[in-house]
Amino acid sequence: MLQYWLWLLTRRGLGRRGAALVARHFPSPEAAYYADPQSYAAIEGLRDPAPLLDKDLKEPERILRVCYEKGISILTIQDAAYPERLRSLEDPPVALFCLGTLPDLNGPAVAVVGTRRASPYGMLHARRMGYVLSRCGCMVVSGLAKGIDASAMLGALTGGAPVIGVLGCGVDVVYPAENRSLYQDIVSHGCLLSEYPPGTIPKPEHFPVRNRIISGLSLGVLVVEAPERSGAMITAARALDQGRDVFAVPANVDVPSCSGNLKLLKDGAIMARDAWDVLQEYAPLYPDTLVRRDCGDLRPEALSGLSQTPEPPAPKKKDVDSSEPKAYIDLKDCEETLSQDEQVLVSLLREGPMHIDTLVERSQMAPGRVLASMTLLEVKGIVRRQAAKWFSLAAAEN
Repeated sequence: MLQYWLWLLTRRGLGRRGAALVARHFPSPEAAYYADPQSYAAIEGLRDPAPLLDKDLKEPERILRVCYEKGISILTIQDAAYPERLRSLEDPPVALFCLGTLPDLNGPAVAVVGTRRASPYGMLHARRMGYVLSRCGCMVVSGLAKGIDASAMLGALTGGAPVIGVLGCGVDVVYPAENRSLYQDIVSHGCLLSEYPPGTIPKPEHFPVRNRIISGLSLGVLVVEAPERSGAMITAARALDQGRDVFAVPANVDVPSCSGNLKLLKDGAIMARDAWDVLQEYAPLYPDTLVRRDCGDLRPEALSGLSQTPEPPAPKKKDVDSSEPKAYIDLKDCEETLSQDEQVLVSLLREGPMHIDTLVERSQMAPGRVLASMTLLEVKGIVRRQAAKWFSLAAAEN
């Protein structure tokens, strides 16, 4: 059966809307494959049925082999696991390629989007928003572009909820290249989705099309930072067309990359000063899933220098009668506020500066968990990021 879905997906000239019309007209793609030209002419809204006359199955069979070899699953619009939010769209993808573990796509999910050329303030908010959304039980959906998207996903990977990356290329194609480790972490903690077959290279025209899936999977779209002319604003527009909520982080009026946020707020978007401003809209619908949790001190003023890897604040001097190093006393005082992963990493760093690979090996944690925890420790001013992925305790430099 899958080869017929792929046949429908790969008919040149049919288009995504045409494929959706065919999928809705026939009881199965196999029935569509074997239908006669008169049946194709009867499909309401289909402009040109000619692509359906091509019955070649070589390409669909090749795609199936690649998916099998690479562990890529295929989710069709007739599968029970196919998300209802996408199914209701005017132009839903007839099939999605999935790499990783598919979560419940009908659960609470929020898209976090923004510009590739973000300010430090925007990057900071993206990571914070991603973390708190995930920590409170919400799936974070992202396009994985540089800047806001990637930063939000890095934060979400720390929170514990599944994450979803939606691509404008094949799920086996890493774009941009520097996101390779991020892709691997997402596959381990959620999934990558695409309507494009494996091996498809990214093209500019793919991304606006991809954006309808990002908004379609989500209850709402949170714009962290975006200029008026940007992919994030296209996603927000698609969200409104689909009846989704649009949220915007309050923006700096003097920063050009925030102009889209200002326009959205002027046009009636919901202001999101923190993640719970978003989640409170959906908590009554998912009372057992969305739970407000204490995520520590994540206010902007506490995190203002994260994207620039700032000098951490010097530890406060304490008048204590002890011969132990001051750094150890400071860490011990705040240890109760650290997660178990953070405590393990701090314990290792007490031995001295370590490379990230050494931390991964000795902690026996997944690289994504280590990187996420190290990011939060940086935010809290407990560790310092050095050159070449080395880390040390910030307080140890007292």
